[in-house]
Formats: sequence, structure tokens, C-alpha cells
Amino acid sequence: MRTSLIIANLNMRKVIGNRKGLFIILLLPILVISGIVGLFGNSSGEKVKVAVLNEDQAWLSKPIISSIQSINSYNVSEQEVKQDSLERLKQEVYDGEWGALVYIPEGFTSKLLLGEETSVKLFRKNEQQWNVSLGITLTEATERLARNVQLVAATAENPEQRDQLVLQLLEQQKEGKLAVISKEIVQRYNNANVLVIGLMLMFVMNLVNQSIHGIVEDRTNRTMARIFSAPVRAWEIALGNFLGCLLLGTLQLVLILTVTRYVIGFDFGISFSSLLVIMEFFLLAAVGISSAAAGMVKNVAHLGSINNLIVIPSCMLAGCFWPVTMMPDYMQKLSSFMPQRWAIVALEKASSGATLQDISLQLGILALFATVLLAFGSYVLKPAQA
Repeated sequence: MRTSLIIANLNMRKVIGNRKGLFIILLLPILVISGIVGLFGNSSGEKVKVAVLNEDQAWLSKPIISSIQSINSYNVSEQEVKQDSLERLKQEVYDGEWGALVYIPEGFTSKLLLGEETSVKLFRKNEQQWNVSLGITLTEATERLARNVQLVAATAENPEQRDQLVLQLLEQQKEGKLAVISKEIVQRYNNANVLVIGLMLMFVMNLVNQSIHGIVEDRTNRTMARIFSAPVRAWEIALGNFLGCLLLGTLQLVLILTVTRYVIGFDFGISFSSLLVIMEFFLLAAVGISSAAAGMVKNVAHLGSINNLIVIPSCMLAGCFWPVTMMPDYMQKLSSFMPQRWAIVALEKASSGATLQDISLQLGILALFATVLLAFGSYVLKPAQA
């Protein structure tokens, strides 16, 4: 074990043992993320003008309007219903006078009560993170109201009793802080969370690539062959290299999370310990990805292409820089094959109140990624493959 720690220490010093490595690997991520927080972290303080046109004018449309009005980042204005109101407001949205238009069609309440399909429509000039989130939560709000109606429909003896039971159920949900529209989801897309988390995942993968680069370089230069010829167990050498990558990644994560949370004051909506545990599981998967990719590269000079061919495209596909809902359906399905996606899903669920036990499926998938890819990437450590 002592030998493994010595090898791990040597690998860490190789990566961050000079000023350039220390800056690129540890300080640059902190500076970039701090800049993102400074630019976008307070964007939720600038209210977006949202127009609401309620042609339904019935009681089930009221909870949706109240929920939108309760979100501080929106300046909601309910518009008067006229003959040309919809077309006029849509044109004003496209002209930039409104950030978005929420349209509740006529008969919305009656269709919900009859179990018929209906929806609240959102009009916007272009897709942005905040209005994508608003569109998702409006859909969730409609589905939740429909579920409430379905829950009481079987027990209600008449329409009056049904309406009363639905109202009681809505009041119970409100008292239990289960709003029709989730403020946490809206806030998560309105601030810098998407970019900060995505950049953290990308920086972790870049750091792991640098660590793997040193291992492959040792193999190519026959340094590893000489290490294997020493009276040291092979598993201790492998463990030392693995620990070097893991400790470097953990050091980077702890520094980034500490600075963003306690120095800058950025709130991820999740406890420090839970956030670190999720990121550590992703770190294991990232080590597996890099080692597997490096195992297929025979020339050290080609290792730089890993960043362009694997890290950046996989981060984009997984939704590190924008919500996956903004991508086509086939790309959303492909994102499930990226470990970054499962880390993001775990973080989103945790920020909504889920415990580590609740996200055990996502953590298990990340562990599976790590196990399979590390097994494949173990060929990197073979000294004969120079």
C-alpha cells in the first residue's frame, strides 16, 4: 500500500508539480466558474416580463397563474381577453415586448374535469434556458391537475362533490409545499447551475485526461516497464496510478466546491457532502472513460485528440451546457449513454430534495460505467504495449 501511495504522489506531482500545471488544472477551473457565477449567477434578479392570457376564466386555471406569479424571477401581467388578444400578444412577444406568453385556452377547466386532453401553451421568440424550464413546468402543472381529477373521479358521487374534492386536494398539496409549478426547477434553469455543473464535469474529465496522459507517456518511454521489473506487486502499481487520478480529481472538486459555495456564495441547492459524493462517482466514471480511450491510442501525440473527440462532444450531448430538452429526441436518447447525463440527473434530483438512497440508480449506473471502462482501460498499464 505504501508503494501505491508513493506512485500516486509521483503522478500528482507530475501533473501539478509546476506553476503551469497548477494554474491549468486547479486555478483555471475556479476562475472560469467564478466568472460564470459573476455573469449569470444573479440573472434571476432581473425579472422577465411574462404575459398571461386566460381565456378559460375558470377555477382550475387559477392555480397555474398563481404559481407563475409566485416565482420572483417573473414579472407576470394578466392580460384582458379580447377578440384579437392572442394574435396581438404573440406579435408583441416576437417584437421583444414580452419575454413569453402563457396562453390558457377556453374550456381548459371543463376538459380537465371531463378527463379530456388539454394543455397550457407557451409562446416565445426563441428558446432559452428559463423559458424551456417554464414550458416543462407548465406541462407538469397540467398533468398534475389532471391526476388530481383522476384521483377523485372514482370516489365522487356527482360533479359538485368532485370539484370540492379536487379543491381540497389542491389545498393539501399547497400546505405540503407541493406547488403546481416547482419553483426549484424554474430556479435551477434560471441561474448559472446548468453552466457551473456542466463546466465542473468537463474540468474533471480534462484533469483525468492529463493524469492518464502521464501514464501512457510512462508506458511509451518504457518507464513503466522498469517499474514492473521492480520487486513490487503489479496490483500496487495499478492502484498507485489509479489513486493518483482519483486524488487529483478529488482535490480539484473540493477546491471548486469550497470556493463556489463558501467564498462566492453560490448555492447549488444541495448539501456539500451529497454534491461531493455524486461528483466522486462521476470522477470514477471519468477515469474509466479516459483510460479506455487512452488504451486505444498508441501514440502519445494523439492523446490530445481525446479532448476534441470525446470530452467536449460527450459533454455537449449529455446536456452540460444546456438542458437536454432543447435537443432533438434522438439526441436526448443518445445522452443516456453519457455518464455526464446520469451525474446531472442525480444532481437535479438531489437539489429537489432526493436523498442519496433515492438516487442510488443513477449512482449505480455511474459505478457500472467506471467498472466496465476501467476493466477495458487496464490495458494502458501493460508495459508490453509500448
